[in-house]
Formats: sequence, structure tokens, C-alpha cells
Amino acid sequence: MNQLWMAFGDMVPLFLIIVVVYSVITIFIIRKRNLDVRKVMITSFLVFSIIAILLITVFPRYIGFPGPRVLNIMPLIGMYDIMFHSVDIFVPIRNIGFNILLFVPFGFFLSSRKSLFHHVTMKVIVVQGILFSVSIEAVQYIIFPSGRSADIDDVILNVVGTYLGYLVFK
Repeated sequence: MNQLWMAFGDMVPLFLIIVVVYSVITIFIIRKRNLDVRKVMITSFLVFSIIAILLITVFPRYIGFPGPRVLNIMPLIGMYDIMFHSVDIFVPIRNIGFNILLFVPFGFFLSSRKSLFHHVTMKVIVVQGILFSVSIEAVQYIIFPSGRSADIDDVILNVVGTYLGYLVFK
């Protein structure tokens, strides 16, 4: 857990600032337009989950000499290597578990928001999870190549997390 904090802890203050500013603006808009607070809250939590995902996955952590671009399009090979060739048992647990856990709130709040306006289906939620995750991987590979990689395994794990969020909603 300490390694996760070291890797992403500097994103927490930025995330909190974004949440506070967004919340203050949203409160003024709710009062001025007399909006449904429940819909606004669910939408806000969806936005917060998207912002958290983007801060963790896209924001460049390394500044300086760019590392090599890594592109893995072979499904499950990277997960297999991490699970069976890692010297520390917590590396695969963190990598696999964190990729899944990161997208559970996204799947939950996306399902919640969609259910406010029309019937929500698992297929729609999973497809949006795929599109969001593929977009993140493309941005990591194309725009921020320094210390980042694009990995089909991340897409698979993120979609599993989105699906689990949908299941929690159901």
C-alpha cells in the first residue's frame, strides 16, 4: 500500500482541489437552476471517478528523458508474466487488483446515472468501459510515452472492473 501511495500520493491534493472547486460550482448551479439534487450527485460522483482514473492513468509521473514506448496487444501475456515471474507476490495482486478496483466506481456510477434517464443494460456499460479504457491506453501510448505503456491486459482488467461496478449497481 505504501508503494501505491508513493506512486499516486501526489495526485491526492490535485484531486481534492478539483473536487472542492467542482462541488462549489455545482452547489451554485443547483441553487440557481433548481436542479434534481440526486441526479446532480450521481453525475458528480461519475465525474469524480473519471477524474480520478485520468489522474492516475494518464497524468505523466516521469519528467525528463522519455523511456521506450511499450505496446502490448497480446491478451493475457503480460498478466501471465507478472503472475508467474514476479519475485514479489504483491506485484501481481497490486497490478491486477488495482486495475480492476480503479474502474469499479466508474461502472457503478455510470450504471446509476444511466438508470436515472433510461433502462441500463450490461452491454452498454461494458462497451462504454471498453471505449474509455482503450482511449486511456491510446493517450498513454501516443501523448505521454515517458514511462507509460499501452497494454491490452489493462483494458481487460478495466472492463472487468467496470462490469463489477455494474453488478454492484444491480
